[in-house]
Amino acid sequence: MDIGTVGVYCSFFLALYFEVFLLISFFEKKPAAKTSSRPARYPMAAVLVPCWNKAATLGPTIESLLALDYPKDKLSIVIIDDGSTDNTYEEALKFAHHPQVTVFQKQNEGSKYSALNYGLAKTESELVGCLDADSFVAPDALLEIVKHFEVDPQTMAVAPAMKVHRPHNVLELMQTVEYTFGIFYKKMFDNIGAISVLPGPFSFYRRSLFDQIGGFRKAYHTEDMEMAFRMQSHGLKIANVHTALVYTNVPSSLGALVRQRTRWSRGFLENSKDYSYMYFNPKYGHFGLLVLPFGLSAFLLALYVAGFTLYNLLSLVLNKVFILYATGIPLGLPASYKVDWLYLNTDMMLFVTAAVLMFTFVAIAIGSRIAETRLGLKHLAAYFVLFGLVAPLWLARATWDTVLSRERGWLV
Repeated sequence: MDIGTVGVYCSFFLALYFEVFLLISFFEKKPAAKTSSRPARYPMAAVLVPCWNKAATLGPTIESLLALDYPKDKLSIVIIDDGSTDNTYEEALKFAHHPQVTVFQKQNEGSKYSALNYGLAKTESELVGCLDADSFVAPDALLEIVKHFEVDPQTMAVAPAMKVHRPHNVLELMQTVEYTFGIFYKKMFDNIGAISVLPGPFSFYRRSLFDQIGGFRKAYHTEDMEMAFRMQSHGLKIANVHTALVYTNVPSSLGALVRQRTRWSRGFLENSKDYSYMYFNPKYGHFGLLVLPFGLSAFLLALYVAGFTLYNLLSLVLNKVFILYATGIPLGLPASYKVDWLYLNTDMMLFVTAAVLMFTFVAIAIGSRIAETRLGLKHLAAYFVLFGLVAPLWLARATWDTVLSRERGWLV
């Protein structure tokens, strides 16, 4: 076995080990079903909506917040326009007559974290959440979050379950499955106390958290990831409330998708470097011993497998072209060629690959059940065919941007 194949084996065995570990975690502690109970009290809650050039989606985002099943006098909606160049600010002012809504406009600073901190300074609410201006919340999402804060005083931040809003094209269908897979992963990370990101769409924090560890940081345009890393470094509890549903618009073009995921992937690399002292450190529990090392290993091995596959594919094509050039014999199979199924490849790689795919499918199915997402064959086909082809694009670009220290802003 050559060294290249050994690397591929390592990649698949690592993925298989991690998936089995999380499945065991699921069966040890299955997610609780949603209940109809109400909180004993309703704390003051504020939702920060930072936005830049989001005129097209801001209106529906605010409308979903106004439709929340929560006492009106206990909820405030703080919209922060970060110097948009379109009519985002004018769109926000259409809702300024609502007593719950406050609209601010500030000078653009090129990053969402500054808008979040600006809004944070404008509220004293006990609970503070954020919502991206292209996302929409279920009416009971805030109730579900408040109930969790109430039953677990140790929880300092809560992440919701994120679903794709009305997918249409094949890339959006692919991301629907990816987000469903993510719902499973985030819930299992909750089980082991190792959540690594507090996504912009409707994550909530206790106000006292910011007094304790400070506000949002630029963090390579991944302030939601850095905040989770910082909380883990201080031993503060983060929970996932899978019954709090949020719907988000996802990139519909390959270019937009690669730009978004490049930012996310680079954020992981850079934040991992800043918090490198947590790697393999038992002080930080499963986050330091498992999630961080696995995340970085998966990143690097995915690049390796993609490069190895591309190298072998190019070698095969060039070899066939050379044979054709040298012999003049067409490369097609003879018409009489028959496949003998007795010679089907049954080596270990085939079984490992099949096992990884099977456990991936099981994890997706569990995620679908947790978030009540209906997936069809077209969703699964889009994911299993496309994801492995496009993911290396943003992994490679993120690595390149990290090496060159390229700066990117709101648009990505």
